[in-house]
Amino acid sequence: MAGEWIKMRLDLASDPGVNRIRKATGIDADSIVGKLHRLWSWADVHTTDGIASGVDSEWVDEFAGVTGFADGMIAAGWLECDTESVRFSNFDRHNGLSAKRRCTQKTRTERHRAQSVTVAALQNAHNTVTDCAPEKRREEKIRINTNTAPSGSRSAPDSISWDSVEGWQGIADADRDAWATAYPAATLTTELAKAGEWLKANPTKAKRTNWRKFLTGWLTRCQDGGGTRTGTAHQAQPPPQAKRRYWRGKYAKNMTDAEFLLAEKSSPELKSLAASLEVR
Repeated sequence: MAGEWIKMRLDLASDPGVNRIRKATGIDADSIVGKLHRLWSWADVHTTDGIASGVDSEWVDEFAGVTGFADGMIAAGWLECDTESVRFSNFDRHNGLSAKRRCTQKTRTERHRAQSVTVAALQNAHNTVTDCAPEKRREEKIRINTNTAPSGSRSAPDSISWDSVEGWQGIADADRDAWATAYPAATLTTELAKAGEWLKANPTKAKRTNWRKFLTGWLTRCQDGGGTRTGTAHQAQPPPQAKRRYWRGKYAKNMTDAEFLLAEKSSPELKSLAASLEVR
């Protein structure tokens, strides 16, 4: 058995061979196509090469149920008959395993090509949308930023400026109040002066556009470092020298400051001076 289906052309009813069978049998084209399908299906099931032994043209007429059907097929070139067998012409073109494999492969190839064309078309459409999308997104982003940005948000960083002649300009009282709250350990006047002197000493660092960011960074570092340092604070906390000894000529030896003060308090001269003061 070659299979459960056979290949038939879509335009078979209009083939001239069908017209020859119609002239030989007198039946309509639709009936002829149906009988051809039944006969070719039998050949596909019971033969492997289209040659059926033990049958003749009379058997074909009986199988089709119409006299003259075999003669019409012979006239159309679709059947060859002798006294011992019949041969279905071009059997391997439309029937048998090889024909079905070719038909299946052709169908699969056509379906794959159709899918490839569809995928390619979708990919091209996607690429077109993707290419246009960034530009569209940029335009929408610019439009949104233009419509939603506060009126003074862009000019705020530029309200503060500095130059080596005028110093700091554009610092409002609100700025000072906000900085005093955020950086309580920093003395604003002192830190602003220190920042200005640092910029004068480093002119290459003075080419800025966002001075507010520079000052908040300066004050943050001051706050994190313990706040503004004054000269008095430095004098009140000198480096310890308690263990360092110096040559004391009066006592002819090396002594620390503490040892020297203790010796001075215990000296006879100091005691005599203290006694004279008590008498008075």
